[in-house]
Amino acid sequence: MMLPVDLRDVSGTAELHDWFGYWPDFHDAEIVSLHLNRRGESSLRIHTWETTREVDEKGCYAQAKHVVVEFILENVSDLSLNGFNHQNVVFGLAIEKTASGFRLTLEECYGMAGTIEADGISLRLRPGRP
Repeated sequence: MMLPVDLRDVSGTAELHDWFGYWPDFHDAEIVSLHLNRRGESSLRIHTWETTREVDEKGCYAQAKHVVVEFILENVSDLSLNGFNHQNVVFGLAIEKTASGFRLTLEECYGMAGTIEADGISLRLRPGRP
């Protein structure tokens, strides 16, 4: 499995890797929802897919393997977000291990971007479109 070394033990990352056959970069993925709690679990849901080499009848690249990835964030300790609007598309997404837990980075494209830090993180997959 080709996961970042510090994510191999994070629940749900292997399933996401298996869904695509590789670790996705979340390029052009759309934030569906963000639910923040002062304590306990918060969640971020992002719709992503695989862009194929096939072209549809409109001349656009066809998409496959649609999935909504729910990032379960345990005890959010810090965040810096900006740009929220009616459509929140990210250029990419990164998860990294920190001294106190994890940092999830939403790279700016159109709409919400920034970072969320939490004590723990896990992923749940919901195949299909939101």
